Amino acid sequence: MRPQLKSIVWERVDRQLRLVYDVRDQFVLDDEDGAVEALLVLLRAGGRTVSELAAALGEQGRQVPVDDVVAAVEVLDHYRLLEDGGHLGRLDETEQERYFSNLAFFESFGSLARSREDFQERLRGAHVLVLGTGGLNSNTIPHMCGLGVGRLTLLDRDAVELRNFARQYLYRRSDLGAHKVAVAADWVRAFDPAIKVDAVEARIDSVDSVTELLDRFRPDLVMSGVDSPVGIDGWVNDACVSRRTPYVRGGMYVTQGVVWSVNPGVSGCLRCSPDDGPGDDVDPQERSAAALFRGKPRANRGIGPVAGLLGAFCAFEVLRYLTDFEPPAHAGRPLIIDFANACATRNNTVWQRDPSCAICGSLGPTTTFRQGGETE
Repeated sequence: MRPQLKSIVWERVDRQLRLVYDVRDQFVLDDEDGAVEALLVLLRAGGRTVSELAAALGEQGRQVPVDDVVAAVEVLDHYRLLEDGGHLGRLDETEQERYFSNLAFFESFGSLARSREDFQERLRGAHVLVLGTGGLNSNTIPHMCGLGVGRLTLLDRDAVELRNFARQYLYRRSDLGAHKVAVAADWVRAFDPAIKVDAVEARIDSVDSVTELLDRFRPDLVMSGVDSPVGIDGWVNDACVSRRTPYVRGGMYVTQGVVWSVNPGVSGCLRCSPDDGPGDDVDPQERSAAALFRGKPRANRGIGPVAGLLGAFCAFEVLRYLTDFEPPAHAGRPLIIDFANACATRNNTVWQRDPSCAICGSLGPTTTFRQGGETE
């Protein structure tokens, strides 16, 4: 391990140092004899082990025991101010340029345990099954490509229609009548030839059809953006939970958007949720309204900004699962976005895991996501 300081600035105020990495935080350290600042300079240069750091301080006339250097490194790492320099520099010049912004973002979440490049490598080794290439996923697909997800399997059965152009920017007028999934796959290949992409023209009509896809492609995660036929969310849920594959879902109900995910064996699943539609409350009138809503003729109100906002929230949740830079935010905890109220967000309910749930109740509580579609 070769601890390396992140892009931190500091200043001396009398006998203290004031360190700033993120504008929202600052750290004040006592440094009466200047040893801490000398250590920071060495850490910024990088390339040294803890023992070599202690030796370098000794060469400056500062006799700092190795144990004290270890303790200082542990404190700095606790506050996410360090990375392991031994895990940096593995990407070549072209890759560094390609993932420049990604790496800068991941620096904030890096530590001695995982560097920014480790996060990017997780993405490059990841495989996402994308159900639907319409309004929602025509927005999540570019985000996942920009992140550098290494493999995408895209599924859709529809053709490009004129009405799609309100929110589906993967397609052009010249694509009218073409199969969406083929056009979307071509877009991915043109955007980044390093991403492996498969196009599947198929219809989902049962739990078994989703299970067959999971068994055939063995994705790390499913990004679901299909809303027909009726019952499809339940099919995706049941298949994904049975194969312990996390999935992310987004959608819209008139003036409300919703984003949720299911982390099998950790969060509640869709079958654990109250069956009351978006923004569920216990109020009987709300329940009645939700039941009545289900009989309402459907119309897609997903304009571009709506699809873009939902797609961004979903892409962030995908990113959480694939890299674990932070825990999933919406696992069994749907996020509601109110498009009639300045896009305010709220969480109305949590799907508590139901031990009697026929779908997820028998899964062990220690089941956690691992890349490669495995669990531990």
